[in-house]
Amino acid sequence: MHKFKRNLLRFFILIITVVLLSYGSLITAYSANKVDFDLSDYNCDNNRLFTISMTADSDKKLCAASFEFTYDKSMFEFRSAKVSDKSSKIAYNELSDKVKLVFLNADGINIINGEIIFTLTFKAVKSGTGYIDFFVSDCVDSDINSIDAGKCTSAKITVYSKSEKSGSDKSNSSDKSEKSETSGSKSERKKTEETTSVSTYDEIGQLNSFDNPNIRLLIIGIVLGASLIAAVMLAYNIFKRIKSNRNKR
Repeated sequence: MHKFKRNLLRFFILIITVVLLSYGSLITAYSANKVDFDLSDYNCDNNRLFTISMTADSDKKLCAASFEFTYDKSMFEFRSAKVSDKSSKIAYNELSDKVKLVFLNADGINIINGEIIFTLTFKAVKSGTGYIDFFVSDCVDSDINSIDAGKCTSAKITVYSKSEKSGSDKSNSSDKSEKSETSGSKSERKKTEETTSVSTYDEIGQLNSFDNPNIRLLIIGIVLGASLIAAVMLAYNIFKRIKSNRNKR
């Protein structure tokens, strides 16, 4: 009887170890299969066209993705979108409150080091500071596997009035040298303001607490472990009853 208990304890420990290792492997695999998107900032004068770039970064090749852009239409007018690679294609549609865009590349575009996949052109119609926000869905890699969207960074657009033209010229001339500072301020803005690239995901239920893939994997691991424990305990009770009945006989 004591030997059976020891074997049962070893079996129980083995099951828990397998569950934990499986959960860790799933988390690692999920973490690698994601793609980050970054929309570049821009400074310009009022009543001017400006173009911003969408950059994607992932260990996987990007084959397809759907985008939805929102912005203050009193400040910006959408004009067009253009791919940066001849093998890629896009289709877009401007609605009353947003712009929807689909990106396609049959062979998958290499974005390992972060690549511009398309550009957007707007016209500034009002001075001030505004943001062009977006969220991404339906990301697919070149193996036709789904990829989760990771960090999505909105664009900060500063539009200068005529009285601020000299400041605008100065900002545009030093735009490249200030890019590293801009990325830093963008990171701070993401931490402090919680830009709508995150809040939009919350609104459509893609990043709520239960739908988060990490939490789903944890729940699966807990349920699997509990099921195995219950099965072991049931087997132990059955064995105990059988042995008890044999002793009585």
